[in-house]
Formats: sequence, structure tokens, C-alpha cells
Amino acid sequence: MTTHAGQRRPARTSPAQAPTVDRTARRAARRAFRPRRRLPALLVSSLLIAAGVIVAAEVISTLVGSPLRLVDYGRAVSWLTGTSWNDPATRAAAAVISLLGLACLLAGLRPGHTSLIPLRSDDPHLVMGVTERGLRRAVAAAAADVEMITSVRRVKVRRHRVIVEAETALRDPGGLTRQVGAAVTRRLEELGPRPRRAVSVRVRSTEG
Repeated sequence: MTTHAGQRRPARTSPAQAPTVDRTARRAARRAFRPRRRLPALLVSSLLIAAGVIVAAEVISTLVGSPLRLVDYGRAVSWLTGTSWNDPATRAAAAVISLLGLACLLAGLRPGHTSLIPLRSDDPHLVMGVTERGLRRAVAAAAADVEMITSVRRVKVRRHRVIVEAETALRDPGGLTRQVGAAVTRRLEELGPRPRRAVSVRVRSTEG
């Protein structure tokens, strides 16, 4: 959990201000738990570092009179001077470089997968989160507390839905489905994961 607390007590908000505070808190949670695109950043930074090392080595070795010639610049210059902009090879190279740049840009803009699920908070300076595993355990515990539920076989947490599969010794588990759904819904309301998730419950009888 990440907190940002000051010395002053938070001012009380009126009912009219509550929606604004809630929206501000949601935005703060999204910003705090926005995943970083580490893999694209690592790839691009590695390529830039490699290019910088090659250039530095070539420059320093040339200055001391013993050029390394890691790259055949003469051949590259000859190819560039002998190739026109309308040449198919030039267009193909430009298309590949443009696509790679666009892919890197989209990878940087698109949010990645985060290991934390933001929790509701009425204070924009207080940001809380729970792991997906922790949320599954909390949901499973709420379902297991329902009377006549013998085990919780599986809990799936998706972006907008929580799916619970449980077992009972009763031959007719019809009423338990509603009870488990209500228990899980109450637990989710207490935790307040964002975004809100609907609850789907399936209770299977172990008898016969």
C-alpha cells in the first residue's frame, strides 16, 4: 500500500462534493498503479547504449590512430550514395524502420499488465491496492464461510467479473448459489476493487 499523508486532517466533504472526491481518488489510483512498459524501454535503451558504445569506440580509436572499424562505413557510404530515394530497397528499409518506430510508440502508450488491483478510497492522497492472488483468497474465504459449502474449487478474477466455483454436500444446491453470490458481493463491496466486478457463482453438488 502506498500512502501520501499530510499533517492536516482531511476536510469533510458535503454530499455534493462526494462524487468529485471519488473521481479524483479513482484517477489517483489509476496513476499510481499504472504499469510501466519495462520491456520496450529496456529494448530501446539497450539498442541506444549499444549504438553509443560503438560510436564512442570508433571515435576514440580513430583519435588515437588505430581505428577499430567495427562498422564498414565505406561500404555503407558507397551504398547510400549509389541508391536513390525511389529505389525499392530504400523504400523497404524506410517502411521497416517506420513500422519498428510505430511499434515502439504503441508499446509505450499501451498500458501493460499490473500486479496490483486498485481499491476504492475516498481520499485522493491515500492509494491502496491488492494483488490478484490476494483478491482471489478474499473471495474464496467469503464463499467458504457460507453454511453448507464444503469447498471452493476455483476463483477467477477478470477485469469486470469474478467467477466462483464451489461444492456442497447438498443434493440440491439451488439456494446456495444466491447465498454465495451475496457473500462474495458483500466482500467485494468492503474491499472496493476498481473497476467494479460482477459476480458469477456455480455451486456443484458432490452427492451423486
